[in-house]
Amino acid sequence: MRCLVITLLVACAFAASSALKHKPWKNNDILSVRANKYAADDESTRCIAEGSDGSEYRGTVSVTAKGHGCLRWNRFRSLGSAVTSGLGSHNYCRNPDKSIMPWCRVKRGTRIIREFCDIPRCEAKPTESPTEPTEPTEPEQDTERTCGERSLNSIYRIIGGYRTTVESQPWMASIFVNKGFKCGGTLIAPCWVLTAAHCFPSGRRNKLEHISVYLGKNAINETDHNKEQKFKVTKLIIHEDFDNTISENYNNDIALMQIVDSSGQCAQRTRTVRTVCLPPSKHMMPYGSFCTTAGYGRVKSNGFEYSKFLKEARLELISPKVCHQDNYYGKSEVPLTDNMVCAGSPTWKDDACQGDSGGPMVCEVNGRMFLFGVVSWGEQCATKFKPGVYTKVTNYNKWIEDHTGLPSSFTSGIMYPHKR
Repeated sequence: MRCLVITLLVACAFAASSALKHKPWKNNDILSVRANKYAADDESTRCIAEGSDGSEYRGTVSVTAKGHGCLRWNRFRSLGSAVTSGLGSHNYCRNPDKSIMPWCRVKRGTRIIREFCDIPRCEAKPTESPTEPTEPTEPEQDTERTCGERSLNSIYRIIGGYRTTVESQPWMASIFVNKGFKCGGTLIAPCWVLTAAHCFPSGRRNKLEHISVYLGKNAINETDHNKEQKFKVTKLIIHEDFDNTISENYNNDIALMQIVDSSGQCAQRTRTVRTVCLPPSKHMMPYGSFCTTAGYGRVKSNGFEYSKFLKEARLELISPKVCHQDNYYGKSEVPLTDNMVCAGSPTWKDDACQGDSGGPMVCEVNGRMFLFGVVSWGEQCATKFKPGVYTKVTNYNKWIEDHTGLPSSFTSGIMYPHKR
């Protein structure tokens, strides 16, 4: 009898062991199964593949690109599904909302803000040569290294410039307030549009739910769903030193808009939607260089009709010394400051006009387009000795970086060619 009992106990233990071996959902095995899963994906979850936004990143970097320590995710309301987004009671960088790269929240003084993280890129693994060549997969969003690229496609001249298509100015944004066209803007990063502060006379009292931003728009009175992307504005940042209570004052005429579409995404890279490059801080193209402005503004200074189609004009940069002359703006009631740059057509026939405000003035350097100006003000339009006046973007690189949380690689002009 004793031998029979021992035999039965051994048999039961063996059966239990065999059952557990094939039941990975048992409590004592679930951790080891998960560990093995992530061990297999170790590299792909601890670095970012080229062209990826880092949504799959599950590494342990917990410091932002600016060197600030991240706060724990469980202090805040989760974005989407916390489990599938990799959130939890930790402070590792993640990308739960499919932004341009992983980020985290940090405390700066009394404020809690987002900052992007500098996550290493995965090393490309050698692969066997395919029997047939395959097209490389392009990233869904522009990065700091793919900015300023476009397809030239000017069509024909109209009053005050040339009619063009948005492929020639794919960073061009059109801003609508209460469904009416208001101003232009420029896409400087997938989630950020740069524009003019004077486009928002109510200042910080503007209701964001009344503002819409369109990218990829050829005409303000037409909609092309194959080319356009529509966004709501989640944040409007007007320069703190822009004073719209003073009549005829345009110093620090610059503003930022954070954009997101109805599915929570920022701008997607297409032929008609691209980001422009920012030049290095305090840098300026040589005066006498030619640049381009674009917009949907009025076709004549004393008219009331906006150009229904996107137009662009080629302008020459004018030195401050010339622009301060009495027959230019030396006796103007509007003070001309170091935060402004003048540009006009040599024939005085082409110019930015009302409705073009906030739009870009871009200059080409080595085949890439850089944003040097934001359309701000001028006396009349296309008038002799009265060039357009633009906010000098390179005076605001640090301001843009501080208020967007973008890494310095976006705001320092890394794609601008440097002399050796």
